[in-house]
Amino acid sequence: MTLEKTTVLVFEVFCGLEGAGKMFDCSAALSSSRYLKKNFFFLVFHSNLDPLTETYGIPFYLQYLAHWPEYFIVAEAPGGELMGYIMGKAEGSVAREEWHGHVTALSVAPEFRRLGLAAKLMELLEEISERKGGFFVDLFVRVSNQVAVNMYKQLGYSVYRTVLEYYSASSGEPDEDAYDMRKALSRDKEKKSIIPLPHPVRPEDIE
Repeated sequence: MTLEKTTVLVFEVFCGLEGAGKMFDCSAALSSSRYLKKNFFFLVFHSNLDPLTETYGIPFYLQYLAHWPEYFIVAEAPGGELMGYIMGKAEGSVAREEWHGHVTALSVAPEFRRLGLAAKLMELLEEISERKGGFFVDLFVRVSNQVAVNMYKQLGYSVYRTVLEYYSASSGEPDEDAYDMRKALSRDKEKKSIIPLPHPVRPEDIE
């Protein structure tokens, strides 16, 4: 699925959310993504107003667009406002039943929060991972970000393992641990991929 198609799909889903009609005329023509042209990266960075949302350099975003365009989904309002985005990739070994979708970043602009948009973006990424034959979807989240941890739990994710000092700190603060959270997909019928590890791991131990 192309970025343009997924953007349109997200907007269609958004118009079905509770309260969406109060913010936009959903009977208006759908906005195409246009890959957001030259303003794309400015808008992406603008959406990262939450300090707990990881921000990456432009080459990093370009790499994802080049290698996993179907995993880069942008939700744009009819007026051109960026509602939010999710980016991820497919990785892992099929032979070891570790082929999966990975959520690299999820961000929703403040004015579009509490509408269920984050859940819809996650749902779209999970559907893409299902079509690609993934066994599960995983993501990393700061241990201290309990709001995000609780949201992911509500979406069916559970803590698979703790990764020590995964997030690098600044200003002399100690590095922060991360939860590796997973959700089994239909291919993992026995849900073996989400059996929690009994001990923490370090970043260099992650494949």
